Amino acid sequence: MACGKVYLVGAGPGDPELMTLKAKRLLGEADVVLFDRLLDPRMLDGVRAELIDVGKNAGRHKLSQEGINQLLIEKAKAGYIVVRLKGGDPYLFGRGGEEALALQEKGIPFEVVPGVTSSIAAPALAGIPVTHRGMASSLTIVTGHEEPGKEAPLDWSAIAALGGTLVVLMGISRLEQNASALIDAGKPPNTPAAMVEKGGWPEQRMISATLGDIARKAKEEGIESPAILVVGEVVSLAQKLAKKKIAILRPAAQQNESAALAERYGFSPISAPAIVLAEKPLPEDLLERLGRAECVAFTSANGVNMALKRPDIRQALVEKMLVAIGPKTAQALSVQGLASMMPEEYSSKGMEKLLRNRCRSILFLRSSQGSKYLSEGLREAGLLVDDIPLYEVAPSGDPMLDELIKRARSVDIFAFTSSSTARFLIERAAAMGLEEELRRALAAGTVAAIGKPTREELSRLGVNVDVMPEVFTFESMLALLRELAR
Repeated sequence: MACGKVYLVGAGPGDPELMTLKAKRLLGEADVVLFDRLLDPRMLDGVRAELIDVGKNAGRHKLSQEGINQLLIEKAKAGYIVVRLKGGDPYLFGRGGEEALALQEKGIPFEVVPGVTSSIAAPALAGIPVTHRGMASSLTIVTGHEEPGKEAPLDWSAIAALGGTLVVLMGISRLEQNASALIDAGKPPNTPAAMVEKGGWPEQRMISATLGDIARKAKEEGIESPAILVVGEVVSLAQKLAKKKIAILRPAAQQNESAALAERYGFSPISAPAIVLAEKPLPEDLLERLGRAECVAFTSANGVNMALKRPDIRQALVEKMLVAIGPKTAQALSVQGLASMMPEEYSSKGMEKLLRNRCRSILFLRSSQGSKYLSEGLREAGLLVDDIPLYEVAPSGDPMLDELIKRARSVDIFAFTSSSTARFLIERAAAMGLEEELRRALAAGTVAAIGKPTREELSRLGVNVDVMPEVFTFESMLALLRELAR
């Protein structure tokens, strides 16, 4: 039987898109994959090989290093193509060298495939360039958790004397001791420092402080492994260079488009659907009520798509004056071949201005929880107003929303696109016993709202709104947030 081969492959810092092309190709060709715990499960999507979890955690090893070495040898001797998938780079504190030597000793062909190391990638993703002209022209990378009994332990005095940037990997358990060792060795306690947790993962977050205070702050904020310590003047650049994380609470069907738009505006999106849209049965007298109305108004593209599933409804709308609240709603009508008008202001005042001397009766086709202030304002202006609920908004029950609530402290911006997204977010946090934590995160971050009803609902819930665009669209919100961040 022909001997197999082992590939020692670096998976990068966490984001599957930061894997190398060669790493992805080898995963597709492998017979066996031995993988670490510090990997995003999406990296193994579609991999048909035998998957063996050999992840190691502090004090809890599924398999010893010697056991991993032996398993690599056995699988290769059996003729298999083996990928040893390791977080970061295999040869940077990844014990890849030990595995390579064990394979070489047994005559097993092997090849190393470098990966993007978290020591550079994690700070970069958090807005910290590890070198920067005028601040740092050198980089030192050390381990923060050395092997017990090592003959030549780290010389913190020598490390403290070095200029440039210092990155300490795997040091969360000894953060206080390592920071104290640097200060005792002469590193100024006011040196900027940061902890980057889960660099490259969706839940990545960063805290910054001084070297003298970083351990206390990391403990207060609950920073957990994997996390790296960055020490040096470059940490201060994160305030300008870090991408702001924005929580998008819209329904799942709108998440991809919204996330892509947020990325285009320079934000890092967190998808967390707070609501789901449930269609309601249409009333039997719908066509009769459509016939009585001179004008028909849609407040969302969702409403357009739901209503126009029936050809007879579309036909009834052809002869009507149509009003679209927002460009996406107008676009949805246009796709159906229906022209519409848009008010300059998405309010009862704007609607009244648009409809003055044009119609005396209006029918709204929208959510059952749609804002009543539009209807009430138009009635006060003398119009006959009818409402037909096409769908109702319900809590999403989406696990991504639960994850957002759990890590709300890492969110910079909360984007509320409707009053229901605000209400159901708070309700879900309360059900999880995390309402106070969420409220602290909302107070510390930026709260953005689309529309007056959303702002009013947040105010009722005791949440202060920091940003509301004049034009009530998601893109207008992003543009305003981008402008304010400059």
